[in-house]
Amino acid sequence: MKISKKKRLLWILVPLIALIVVGGAGVSWMLSGSSAAPLALKAGGSSSSGASAGDLNGQWRVVPGPVGQATTAGYRVEEKVAGGLLSDTATGRTSDVTGSVTVAGSRVTAANFTVNMTTLKSDKSLRDTVLKTNAIQTAKFPTAAFTLTDPIPLPHITTGKTYGVDAHGTLLLHGVSKSVTVALHYQQTNTGFVLLADTPIVMADYAITPPNIAGVVSVQNHGTFELLANLAK
Repeated sequence: MKISKKKRLLWILVPLIALIVVGGAGVSWMLSGSSAAPLALKAGGSSSSGASAGDLNGQWRVVPGPVGQATTAGYRVEEKVAGGLLSDTATGRTSDVTGSVTVAGSRVTAANFTVNMTTLKSDKSLRDTVLKTNAIQTAKFPTAAFTLTDPIPLPHITTGKTYGVDAHGTLLLHGVSKSVTVALHYQQTNTGFVLLADTPIVMADYAITPPNIAGVVSVQNHGTFELLANLAK
């Protein structure tokens, strides 16, 4: 059976057009928008005396915090187009964070933080839609959480100073729990404390498959999970 020239041309053009459309969507994924800056503590901390050493005992809860340093959680990951010809940092953010920290004496004896992953938003609605069913699969695994497993000793708090400490705990992400050591930095504020956590994530450790759009746009197999949390009694 002979195949007409017209059909041959269609067989060539249809896949080519599909590739162009998918490739165009991939480039659009990357090039229209901007990434959020890394979460950070304000330089110099609070100018107020804040909570005194005697006020530290008890339970501190996550609160929204002030504009400019509001409670926020999210991810940072590198995306590549066409095998690395173009690259960008993808970021997603949410303010839907709950949790608490318990202080007894001069130690943090308990801490937990939970993030509603379904509310993560980036600069691309297409990326947000993909992540509902792929990669971190927020529709299937709606929460991420950190639970402290070892007490943390607290130094004498000085106003305006930033402190750093390692927190040992369990991170729940994509339905998988792993023991992690999180580098924390914290400062005193007018009403309590604000802390920053910046945790590297290897996707395979949490059974996450990095997104890939028809080989045009790919995501590296590692990234960062960030948390900025304001605490008040």
